[in-house]
Amino acid sequence: MTLTEILPTLRRSIPLHCDARFWPEHTVPTVTDVIVGGVYLTRLVEITGTPAVLSGDLPHSTSAVARTPGAGSDVTVLVFRITLRIDDETGKHIALTDCGLEHIRPWWNECRLIGRASTAQNTVIELIPGDAGAAPWPHPLVSLPGDLHQGDVLAVPCCGTVALKDVRPRPPRASAMSNNLAPVANS
Repeated sequence: MTLTEILPTLRRSIPLHCDARFWPEHTVPTVTDVIVGGVYLTRLVEITGTPAVLSGDLPHSTSAVARTPGAGSDVTVLVFRITLRIDDETGKHIALTDCGLEHIRPWWNECRLIGRASTAQNTVIELIPGDAGAAPWPHPLVSLPGDLHQGDVLAVPCCGTVALKDVRPRPPRASAMSNNLAPVANS
């Protein structure tokens, strides 16, 4: 447990630690952002929108993470937006995302809020992909600030190289019935 988890008000002055084993080389956390190879992730979102990906190399290709089967030495940072936040009567916290999560292998323990410094205690939030081909249940459970809300931006490092097409939400499929409807020609 870190000092910022015990006293969340310190997040305004102390950046959350980024475990170098999971983030690309030259990653520097700030109070409200993460800089990867000189690129501020909040600026990346301003330019490209969400979801966004930024790939790099793991700092030590001989680390235990890099030796994970299929991991190689590549790592991708996925940046995505919360599109809806729901808290139900049983105390369950749910957030819908603007990206697909089924083709990625993220390190959820490194997921972090960027764009603002939250002073709320962390709570476990279930992240549900907001695309039509969403990954099946169970959805990832992530420890994030309890005041997470619609519009907030999150960043998480993912194992390997992830293409933007792998995380872009897919539009819902038209029903087979509507595809079979064709205009009737007058005879």
